[in-house]
Amino acid sequence: MPDSARFEALDAWRGICAILIVVFHFISMLPNSLSGMAFVRNAYLFVDFFFVLSGFVLCHSYRGQMRNAADLWRFAVKRFGRVWPLHAAVLLAFVAAVLYINARPHPHELALTWDTTDYSARALLPQLFLVNAMDMQGNSWNGPAWSIGAEFYTYLLFALLLMFAARRLIVASAVLVVTALAFILWKAPDLMNTTWDYGLVRCLAGFFAGVIAYHVYERRRQQRLLRMTMREAATVMLVVGFVVWAGEGPDSVGKLSLAAPLVFGIAVVVFAEEGGLLSVLLRLPPLQALGRYSYSIYMVHQPLLVMLCYGIWANGYTTKAFGPARAWSGSSTIVLADFVLAVLLIAAACCHLIEGPARARFARLSGRVRENSIGRRSGGVARARSI
Repeated sequence: MPDSARFEALDAWRGICAILIVVFHFISMLPNSLSGMAFVRNAYLFVDFFFVLSGFVLCHSYRGQMRNAADLWRFAVKRFGRVWPLHAAVLLAFVAAVLYINARPHPHELALTWDTTDYSARALLPQLFLVNAMDMQGNSWNGPAWSIGAEFYTYLLFALLLMFAARRLIVASAVLVVTALAFILWKAPDLMNTTWDYGLVRCLAGFFAGVIAYHVYERRRQQRLLRMTMREAATVMLVVGFVVWAGEGPDSVGKLSLAAPLVFGIAVVVFAEEGGLLSVLLRLPPLQALGRYSYSIYMVHQPLLVMLCYGIWANGYTTKAFGPARAWSGSSTIVLADFVLAVLLIAAACCHLIEGPARARFARLSGRVRENSIGRRSGGVARARSI
């Protein structure tokens, strides 16, 4: 088990999963030979890995640390600073790009309206207030951002459970996971591809499966290198097999997809131990960098993909996103490689210029909240003593 608070192998997996989601969205909008691979068609499921990992890591960091309202407020400030600033910056840049495009010839799908397209003015407020996974305005603007809104409010529920039900955290988490999955099976037509409509429920299932996974991880014992390597390899095969068999893509999701919290929970527990040779590889610097940039990768790739499709459309060709026109016959494999490289470079810049500074700024703000709380308590004690 790693001695530090960071789980480096899991950080690398976060980055790998972010890239897989980029590829999934690419084949959803541009023709590519990879679209014939079930693993790639079902890569939307790796969003659930993010949810499970969030529950695991936050349980590791905050369990036992939520004692009063000041702790809750400090936690909320830090988590808000973790997800919102980059989301807002990307959204505003995307709005500016769509405004510019609307002043020129553009496909009707990119039309800026009040309420009738994916780029409607009415949808901006749900996006900015992070309520874009609560069945309010469709899968609008930066589509993947639904998961950010879902995670933020799940964070708050988790903090409340730590305050008021810490001793029953495992039981409460299990109830939430089972209830959420049952609700998705009953109500969500897309099962575990539910996003803007019941995305919050999907997040609850994954996040609290991650909380349970952390308690399982605590009770495991370190194994020998060979055994852990075999376990890691078996886990990778389990994840790949699950994703391949979970359905026929986002438009034909199978009921097996409901096992995502369990499968990814197993993967998180195994790789959190960092005991095998695969974990050694995952701790290599390039993969660690990929993990650091994973949130920025996730947030910037869809707007960039829309801009790429618009550029192809403006040159008179059809993509899966915009048409009709001449069928685009470019080398999609080369374009995909170039696109992923561009996303990595822009994500690295966003991480260093927006995400990192904003996180540090909100961390300082949360520290001042803590200092003020301590100061008020100290002042109250001093006044009581003077009396």
